[in-house]
Amino acid sequence: MKINISIKDNKINLSWGKVEADYFRVFCKINDNFVEYAKVIDTNFITLSLLPFGENTCFVQAIKDGVVIDKTLQMTFHNEEIDVIAIKKEDKTTKIFYSEYPQAKGYRLYQDNCDNDFGGKQNSENNSITASSIDGVSYKIKPFTLNENNSREILASSKIFQPMHNEFETLSIYKSYVGKMFLSWLYKGRADGFEVYQEGSTYPIFETSDGLRHYAYLANYDINTKFYVKAYINSPNGRIYVKTSDFVKLSQKEFGKPEITLIIPAYNAKDYIARSIDTALASTFENFEIYIINDGSTDSTQDIIDWYEREYDNVKSLQKQNGGVADTRNVGIKAANGDYIAFMDNDDMIRPDMLESLYDTITKNNCDIAIAPLYRLIDSGYTTHCNLPFKPDTAYDIDEYLSILYTPNLYNCAIWNKLYKASIVKAHPLGLLKYEDVSWTPCILSWAKTFCFLDTPYYEWDRKLRPQTFGDVLAKMPQDELFEHRKQAMLFFVENGNPAKLPYLKEIAKRRLLRYDGNSSHHGYKELIERLDTDEYVQYE
Repeated sequence: MKINISIKDNKINLSWGKVEADYFRVFCKINDNFVEYAKVIDTNFITLSLLPFGENTCFVQAIKDGVVIDKTLQMTFHNEEIDVIAIKKEDKTTKIFYSEYPQAKGYRLYQDNCDNDFGGKQNSENNSITASSIDGVSYKIKPFTLNENNSREILASSKIFQPMHNEFETLSIYKSYVGKMFLSWLYKGRADGFEVYQEGSTYPIFETSDGLRHYAYLANYDINTKFYVKAYINSPNGRIYVKTSDFVKLSQKEFGKPEITLIIPAYNAKDYIARSIDTALASTFENFEIYIINDGSTDSTQDIIDWYEREYDNVKSLQKQNGGVADTRNVGIKAANGDYIAFMDNDDMIRPDMLESLYDTITKNNCDIAIAPLYRLIDSGYTTHCNLPFKPDTAYDIDEYLSILYTPNLYNCAIWNKLYKASIVKAHPLGLLKYEDVSWTPCILSWAKTFCFLDTPYYEWDRKLRPQTFGDVLAKMPQDELFEHRKQAMLFFVENGNPAKLPYLKEIAKRRLLRYDGNSSHHGYKELIERLDTDEYVQYE
């Protein structure tokens, strides 16, 4: 197995190669000895919290049937931050945990008295301090040694921190396909993983080392059984539990008149579409409908859809002959009853607060489109895409976005990280093209007047489930055929977009074509760029 360490935003993430194992054991060197830092069951990655300051060494073992079947090499890296976990307790105290500094004789807590004037508050000889909790006050932790005069000599300092408000904002259980129950939670705060417990149980019935996960399946339990969830942080001394949820049991959800229509195109998705529908049904927004359009599936996808349509009043289904994802979405657009439309693919997930958050900002700011970043989920963890340089929850003229669309680091043109005013979408459906997202996103944006942005990822583009994307398939086409599809995508939004935004649309097309040209020897990209400047692109063959 290969091993990889990435350090970003004071978080140390460890990932390793995919191996068919029952679980993995993560070892880290603490005080010159390797100790088992964590046991990982359901992922190929883990967040390493509270590791000692300075040099660290870790490795991973893969275990199957109780035997080590593979292991990584040892990897050494430097932790240049003092990690801090500050937990507000119910007794109005704060428990503070922090990274060990190997040469330290003690640790001193400093409190911001006023205007970054930090004064010493109390000392500790170990890796935790219990302090009185004061809302809004900032702190620092500084390890120190003692000099010859027995006075403190500061060795380093943590970043400024405030005690965290770790909360399970929502917790719900609904019926899922084939007799299962779907447990969903919305957690705000820091967590490296979660454990699910049945009422009265000592050991978890489910656990995950994915700190961004928000669901678990429950099977073979009585419908009146109560459950709860614990959030934890990894540490060299074991898991630190930072929050325990309230109890929850199976409930019946009621949906009002749809203000949002969520459109899911489905094709031969029997192995994963239930999960997508379940995460949508767990939405904290109540007034929405889910339209699932079956694009001529030849497996049991429709049986699954039929079950949800019978069970949930807000789930609706249509069937059509196979015609591709763009045609399938257009069928959903035509049928949509909501004032706003969102899209979701049949193998992805949405977080519980996605629809509510986008709806709140689009209505509050009276915008045509609301946008948020998205997560791309792969074996090594999560990466964030579509993060835009705009102030959150603020109305902007659409020109602000058109002027930067498809510039470096803003290439992603996903249609599913947005909420659209339905009237605009119904007037300008997708083109029946291979590059349906690349062609439609600039087009629909050009017909909007304003947009707003939220800086929290809500949509989960899951590439663990099906690593190959349709874009990968297209990229293997012969160069002439590939160029033709890309050309049609560019011409679609130039010709079908808002004529008042034509200068922006041409520049967007040229930026995208330049990117394609940089990875291709085909002469057509440069020729099309030149013709876009002369208005001869419509006749281009």
